[in-house]
Order: sequence, then structure tokens, then C-alpha cells
Amino acid sequence: MNQYHYPNLQVVVLAAGQGKRMRSTMPKVLHDVLGKSMLSHVLAGIEALCPQGIALVTGHGGEQVYAAVEKAYHVSSITQAEQLGTGHAVQQAEAVCASADNVLIVCADTPLLQAATLASLLERHAQLDADISFLSAKVDKPTGYGRVCRNQQGSVESIVEERDASDAERLLNEVSSGIFCVKQKLLFQLLKQIDNNNQQSEYYLPSIVPLALQQGAKVEAVVMTDANEMLGVNDRTQLRHVTELLQQRVIEDWEKEGVSIEQPNTVRIDVSVKIGMDTVIRAGSQLLGNTAVGDGCKVGPYAVIKQSWVDDYVKIHAFSHLEQAHVGAHADIGPYARLRPQAELDEGVKIGNFVEIKKSVIGQNSKVNHLSYIGDTTMGQDCNVGAGTITCNYDGANKHKTVIGDRAFIGSDTKLIAPVTVGDGATIGAGSVITKVVQKDGLTLSARPEQRYVKDWKRPEKS
Repeated sequence: MNQYHYPNLQVVVLAAGQGKRMRSTMPKVLHDVLGKSMLSHVLAGIEALCPQGIALVTGHGGEQVYAAVEKAYHVSSITQAEQLGTGHAVQQAEAVCASADNVLIVCADTPLLQAATLASLLERHAQLDADISFLSAKVDKPTGYGRVCRNQQGSVESIVEERDASDAERLLNEVSSGIFCVKQKLLFQLLKQIDNNNQQSEYYLPSIVPLALQQGAKVEAVVMTDANEMLGVNDRTQLRHVTELLQQRVIEDWEKEGVSIEQPNTVRIDVSVKIGMDTVIRAGSQLLGNTAVGDGCKVGPYAVIKQSWVDDYVKIHAFSHLEQAHVGAHADIGPYARLRPQAELDEGVKIGNFVEIKKSVIGQNSKVNHLSYIGDTTMGQDCNVGAGTITCNYDGANKHKTVIGDRAFIGSDTKLIAPVTVGDGATIGAGSVITKVVQKDGLTLSARPEQRYVKDWKRPEKS
């Protein structure tokens, strides 16, 4: 059950900026931070508040931005045709805010922002019965941020953008995050009164603060506990910086849950990953996407697990690569193994060094130990596949299936020419080339005849 519920709150997310300093054809807010776009991080935190609605104000690449999030989040899209500043952007959302008591305004390029921090702003806004509340932070290096100006009594007087600040104002170390909560009726009255008399000739949202104070409105600044949460991203260096900070947060959260992470500065763990207790993640490893790793596992060093499900007590050795695979409990993978999409490994399976498994089911306690390729295959329990064995599943046009029964023993350097079936308990001699059904039990030996040339042979075409 969600701990927050703000049914009379409309949220406006500002995502119209072009992000020229990113030097990218992709809209800035869609750049990835640990497996999610910056915008997705922000929307996830906002949805946790359970507001009345979320309006996404887009401009540059608006259709692309909205398409990237519309299926995952409950958002409506509003276009800011001309980028005339943050105040002008919020004005575009007036109609969707009409039935709300309060409007929360958030920037889409702040991926470190957390729901708890937004909730603290909303709670203070309600407790103080403020007309305008905004998140501020005290920082050592305020460069780039609007400065919060207070009077001798400590009350907020204004927010001055750095471009327009005096030398004295630039020395102030309390800065505005750009995140506001404003009573709905007052917000749009004030937005109609602001001007663009500044160096950028833009309508700034913070300009509502001095106007509100002149009219006797109550303005409160709520100081953030962690100033990093307000960090915005305007270029690749800042993107790297927030990624590093978020990674540190993710790692520390997993350590609190009983996960050991060795050399954490070398590890990547995406925000959607799940990890069980007593699992060890070793240096250089990457856990990506919606990966889940169970209890008591050992991962790495330098293993990559992407969009995969790993059950309890699995060992994934150095430089192994898993993608869209499922690994059963007590399995042993690698080193230098590759599990491609739709690899399904049952409990106790052993996949050794330089073995590739693709779109195959490997039964309980079966072993493929060395230098082998198994593709489009169903393998039973307790099988042993010798070094250099290959399922020849592709005829140049179509893929074909190999079926191997329980307790089969496949000798080294065997070629299984699909479609082919190997019976339960069968043994195939080393170096065999199998083109026909292998009977259960017993020993099967086979080899190609001497090399010959077929002049008019034609390669198969896709059916």
C-alpha cells in the first residue's frame, strides 16, 4: 500500500528543454541513468505521491518524449510550442490544473529526486498554510543556481537567477531547486503578471515569488536534507556525475539488505535490479535492466547479467555474459560462458568455459563443460556434453531443433545436425557427425564420408 496520497494535487513536469549541451539527437530527458531515462526516474518518484494527475510539458522532441513514457506512467502531454522560459511552460498547463488545490512543479532532468523529499515539501506547505513553497538547498558552490534572498528576519524575499544577480547576491549559498508547490488559483494569477525583463528575455517561474510577497502571500523555502537531489543535468559530464551518485545510493541500499559488493566503484547495478541476501557481486560486474539474482549467489568478477533471472546459490564466474536467460538454483556458469536469450537452465546445471547456450532448455544436473555451442535444443536431466560439441541448428535459411533425452553422454567434438533426436541414456562416440535419430542406451558412432563436391546444389531458402 502506498504511503502517500495527494488527491488534490496536480503535478506539472517541465520537459521542454532542447538540451543543446548534451550534443545529442535524443531529447535530453531521455538519456539513461542506470537503466532508466532521467524523465522516468522523476515520474517514478511523482507517481509514488498518488497525485490527481501528472502533466508533462514538452517542446523539443515532444512526441518522442511522450511516447517513451506514456505506457509506463499515467501522464498527459502538453506542448510548449515556443520555449520562452519555465514560467511560460507552466502557463501551458493551466487547463489541466483547474480542479486541483495545489500544483507541484518539477523539472524532468533531476533523476536523483526522491518521493520522500517531495512529500516533505508538500507536508510543510500544508502545515504552514503557505501560498508558495519551494525546495531550497545550502551548497558550497552555488554557481549556476538561482539564489534565495532572505530579509533580516529570515523570511524569503526573492529568488534571483544567477545571470541577473548582483555580486553580493552571488555570494549567497542558499539556492533554489526549481521545485515549487503553489496554490492553484494564485499560481496562474501570478504567472499572468510576470515579465521577461532579464538577460534571457524569458518568463522565469521564480519571478512569482516577489510578486506574491508584494500581495501579502506566504512564501516558504523548505531546505533539502540532501542537496544532490536537486542536481540537474545539462551536459554529459553532469550526466556522469548524477549516475555516479545514484550508483552509490543503490549500492549502499543493497549493502543494507545483506549484499556484499566488492570494489563498488567498478560495478554497475541498475535501479530495477533485485538482489538476494548473502549474494556477492565482485569487481567489474554489471547487473542490468530487470535482472533478479537470488540469495547466496556469487557473481563475477567482470560478469554481465542483463534482463535475466538467477535463482538461489548460483555461481557465475569471471567474464560470463547472460542476457534474457533463466538460471536455476545451484547452477555453475563459466568462466567465459555466454547465455543468450531464452536459455533456460534447470537446477544444478554446469555450463563451463567458452560455452554458448541459445534458446535452449538444459535439464537438471546436466553439464556442458567446454568449448561448445548448444542452440534450439531441449536437453534432459543428467546429460554430459563433451568438449567441442555443436548443435548445427541452422541450414543457411531456417533453424531446426535438437532433442536430447535424459542421461545422454555426447562425446567430444560431436556435431548434431538438426533436426535430430538423441534417446535417453544414449552414448555418442567422440568425433561423430549425427544426422539421424540416435536410439536410447547403447553406443552410436558416426562420421561423414570422404569429401565430395556437388556442382548443382542450391542453398535452402526460407520457408
